[in-house]
Amino acid sequence: MRYFLFLIAALFFKPVFANITVYFNYGVFNTTNSKPYLETYLTVSGSSVKFLPINTGLQASVNISWKILKGKEVVRESNYNLMSPIASDSLHLPSFIDNQRFSLDNGQYVLELIVTDNADKERKSTHSEKINISLSRDKKVYNSDIQILESFTKSTTQSVLTKNGYDLIPYNINYFPKKQNALKFYVETYNLDTVLGKSSKFVYSYYIENNENLQKQMGLSGFQKQNAGKINPLLAQFDITQLPSGNYNLVIEVKDSLNKIQSQKKWFFQRQSDARSIALNENTNFKTLEEFFNAVQSTDSLKEFVECLWPVSGFKERDWQQVQLKRKEPNLMRSYLVGYWKEQSADTTDPLQLWYTYYKQVLQTNALLKCGKQKGYFTDRGRVYLQYGKPDQRNQVNSEADTYPYEIWHYYRIYDKATKRFFTNKRFVFANFAIADDCYKLIHSEVRGELYDERWKLRLVKRTEQEPNLDKTEHKEYFGNSINENFNTPR
Repeated sequence: MRYFLFLIAALFFKPVFANITVYFNYGVFNTTNSKPYLETYLTVSGSSVKFLPINTGLQASVNISWKILKGKEVVRESNYNLMSPIASDSLHLPSFIDNQRFSLDNGQYVLELIVTDNADKERKSTHSEKINISLSRDKKVYNSDIQILESFTKSTTQSVLTKNGYDLIPYNINYFPKKQNALKFYVETYNLDTVLGKSSKFVYSYYIENNENLQKQMGLSGFQKQNAGKINPLLAQFDITQLPSGNYNLVIEVKDSLNKIQSQKKWFFQRQSDARSIALNENTNFKTLEEFFNAVQSTDSLKEFVECLWPVSGFKERDWQQVQLKRKEPNLMRSYLVGYWKEQSADTTDPLQLWYTYYKQVLQTNALLKCGKQKGYFTDRGRVYLQYGKPDQRNQVNSEADTYPYEIWHYYRIYDKATKRFFTNKRFVFANFAIADDCYKLIHSEVRGELYDERWKLRLVKRTEQEPNLDKTEHKEYFGNSINENFNTPR
């Protein structure tokens, strides 16, 4: 997939004509019948075109002309008008998007594009791009281009935005400013059924790496298990709130049952952010825990430092924390925090380094596991992450047949920081019953003292299966449903 911003300057001596700002990219995909198609994405900046009065407000219109050539032959062409959303006033002029699909055979093409402002024909942007299409059903695993998304929702009617049951709204630049904190993406993989065998198990592994040193960014990785088919889609997202400014790659890998990489796809992007990671020894000015907390003048910050201890604290400690939070006295909170971390270090580690390590995990939790405005350490997943640590395996299932979205976390050996006990080979199951948000609830765990529910599988399929028999614990088998496998053999 390629990204372009093309601007055409004002013509000759007419400086009153503004440029049209158009963001353009494209992706190449395949069908089950091995008929490739080109998908194009356009975003026209509302501030760069002329809006005219209509009965209900203001509206702009552009003419879009496509030509796709193979050599000198025009194999596809289209010409149509694209209307903007209606604006209520001239201070808030919306941008507008356009998606098109062109069925094309494998080969080399040239795409020519002209965008003209219908309210002022002198405003015209043009672009030309070479495109190679090479997708086939031979003994090789192929990936489509990675489609970056502004948003995605369950589709109610089929449209040009629809893929595999979801309406995908494109995000047409590879730059994420401070206010854009979600990286959502879609990709397809082809030929896995011929290479691995029909219905063979494989894993989508995806993560963010630094573009300069190729280091994986902590907390920004995930995976999905699927069965090999003619086309296997992946729809996923990352919260990049705590990703610092820099150049990065989104990496998507397909691994077979032997953990061998069958294909890899990368997408470069840039991030602007005020976030920064807390290194264990970056605060060289602070020699002791007392110096660190004495330097914190914000009562709200001290309050958060106390609050975030909740997941790793016992009942008695939580009672004391509630007292500190109600009083909101900075000196008492500083004294409590110093005492807490000195007790945790128990003369075996530096309490200041111990605090840095834990708070780095808190920041990751807030970025990746929050629920709406609720901070990550107050959510079920965030509490488990901080109390027991990062799971050895995290299986995220966002779009399985007849189930709510769910996650299964598997720990080989864990230490409960709240009760100071060790456990081995334990699992946690979280479900998102709201679907529209990212709020997952703990519905089952094998750890003593955690929520245990024999009927948790029925809760996952309750959207399609109502079971009045309270003694029943197993759900019906649905095509494409892998709850039992995901729980018993996570990876």
